[in-house]
Order: sequence, then C-alpha cells, then structure tokens
Amino acid sequence: MAIDEPVSRATELFTAERVLDAHWSRVHDRPWQTGGCLECQGQHDCPQLDWALGIVADVASVLFQK
Repeated sequence: MAIDEPVSRATELFTAERVLDAHWSRVHDRPWQTGGCLECQGQHDCPQLDWALGIVADVASVLFQK
C-alpha cells in the first residue's frame, strides 16, 4: 500500500483493535486503562486510546442502524 493512499475503514478498525489490546486490563470496573502505550500522558489521558474508542463507536453506530 502506497503511503499516499487513503486508509480504509477496515484498516482503521484493525489498528484500533491493536490499540485496545495494548490497553486491555483484567480489572472489571475499568477494563481499558491508560499506561499501555508510549502515547499515554499521565494516569487518565491517552490520545491513542481515545481515538481507538472513537473508531469502534463509529463502526458500532453504523452496524446498529435500523
């Protein structure tokens, strides 16, 4: 894939899944926690995790449309 080609939604979803896997924890009350990647800032702020959750929410909203 050339660097100037647009990224497909499937590629974004695959990348988001990898970001979520990096942040996954077995804690039941808060399953996705910051601290799983190099972009994590502080204890409660990670732009990559926010982006991944946004992608998953967008895909889920399309899947569950009437």
